[in-house]
Formats: sequence, structure tokens, C-alpha cells
Amino acid sequence: MYRLILHHWDTDGICSAALLYDEECINVTPKIGNYFLEEEEIEWITSNFEEVWIVDLALHENSLKKIVEKVKVRVFDHHLTKKIEGVSYINPIMEGDDEEKWPSASWVVGEHIGIKNLLSYLGVVGDWEERIKRTRFYPTLERFMEENNLSFEELHEMVYLIDANYKMGDKKEVEEAVKNLWRAEDKASFIMNNEKWRRRKEKIEEEIKKAIEGEEERIGNIIIKRMNCPYNIISTVARKLWDGNGYVIVINDGYFRENCQVYVRGNTAGELIDIAVGRGYVAGGKKNVMGAIVPKDECEEFIEKILEVIKNGG
Repeated sequence: MYRLILHHWDTDGICSAALLYDEECINVTPKIGNYFLEEEEIEWITSNFEEVWIVDLALHENSLKKIVEKVKVRVFDHHLTKKIEGVSYINPIMEGDDEEKWPSASWVVGEHIGIKNLLSYLGVVGDWEERIKRTRFYPTLERFMEENNLSFEELHEMVYLIDANYKMGDKKEVEEAVKNLWRAEDKASFIMNNEKWRRRKEKIEEEIKKAIEGEEERIGNIIIKRMNCPYNIISTVARKLWDGNGYVIVINDGYFRENCQVYVRGNTAGELIDIAVGRGYVAGGKKNVMGAIVPKDECEEFIEKILEVIKNGG
């Protein structure tokens, strides 16, 4: 049986999967936007594989429990999630370690397998962007850039090129990117000269600009941005709006037919994740991030709860 790598669709997930990939693997991502597996996906996985590596993906516990009943599961991650019995975790953050020491799943994977190459660092830049410059990790990244004659702007550009595929909703291209990055001898050149990805990046940048320039609501130190967009750009919009202080709440009604995407960046998000999961939503995140998929008829009530928690110092 082949080993399955089930990975997130962004740069960190793709680069992490590419670090682990070999010719004995098959890699897939869930339907883009879903942090859970649909029944047919679970059936396919449990019927065809003996081992699954889940990478940079805060998979909903119900999906994880169904897989681990029949398949050996190992998780490589840097998100705060609930431990599931029977799952093997490579996740220093879950053990209470510092997120600045483990800024991406790609860094966790790189440390675990003893490989520190471009893919290890691109996941870091993808998840932190400019904020990485204000962390204790940045001198490590600077040394890598100096040794490889790369600028931060070039790394940032590579992230945007890779991410353009999931933002366009192209699951197949996301999965192919893992294999292509694994094969490429000159990974930087392969990314920077990929014209298909560059055209997509330009289109996505137009949509992000439109979203950021759209109307927003401000309540004290909270920015609320509402979108109706068919592209999966909610996390990017939130990241660009957040200056490291206060909170940004972004709601997108346009990606799913029956659900809305809710994304929060702020000083702390742990309680918000717990509330979302407690309500039965597919949700996850990190110290400063909460993402959830919420039924449209419950979205406004959930936003009110988020505001209540933030105002009370949550």
C-alpha cells in the first residue's frame, strides 16, 4: 500500500508535503476550504491506505477519529488542536513550546527529517509574512537568505505564486505543486518562472485589493470586513488588515453555498477556537488565528459572540 500525505493547500502545507514526499507516496488535499473530510474521502482513504501523514492541517476531530480507527495516522503540524487517541503527533506547539521557535509546519518537518532547504523556509514566510521580521526566528531566516543570495521580497513573491492556486480553488494544481516542487532541482527558478501561477497571482491580487478597499466596520480596536467573494482569499485579507494590534474579523459569504467563512486575527484566539468547536463548527487555528466554517443562518449570532469575547478581554 502507498502512504498517503494529506496536506493543507497553502504554501506551508504544500512545502511541508513536498519535504516528506517520495515515489512511494500519494498526496492529496481536502476540498479547498474544508477542514474536515467528506464521507467519500474517508471511505477512499481507509480503503486504500495503511498509513496517513496529515501535514499542516488542523483536521476536524470527527474526521480524524474515523481515519485512525482503520489507518495508522501521524500528524506533522504547528497548530493548537485537540489530541486524538491513537494518533502520533510531531507538533512541538501542542507540547507547549514557543511558536517563534516553530513558526511553520515546514520548519517542524525540516527539523524532524534533518532537511533545511528553500521549502523549509517558504512555509515560514507564508504563514508569518512581514511579521516574521519581528520574531526571534528572523536572524535564522536572514542567514539563509544571505547564504542563498535571496531577498525577503523574492521569498514573499514565491509564496504568493504558490498560494494563487488554492485561492483560485484549483485542488488539482495544489496537489501537483507538491510533486513538482519535490522534483525541481532549482526550486526557486521553477516557482518564479511559472507563468500559469503568475497569471493567477495577478488575478488574485486584484480581488484582494478590491476586498481590502471595500467598506468595513470599526468597533474600538476591532475591524470587521464583510466579503462576497468566490475565491479563497479570506486569510490573506485578514493578514493584510491586521497590524499586530487589536483584532480583525473577516466574513466571506461567497465561497460556500450554505456556509460562511469566518476568520479572526488578533491578540489571542484560543477561546474563540474553543467556542467555535463547542458549537459544532469545523474550526481551528493558532495562538493569534481562528478560522471557522459557519452555517449562514448562524453567522451573525457567532460574530456577536466573538465580539463579546473580545470586548471582555478574550
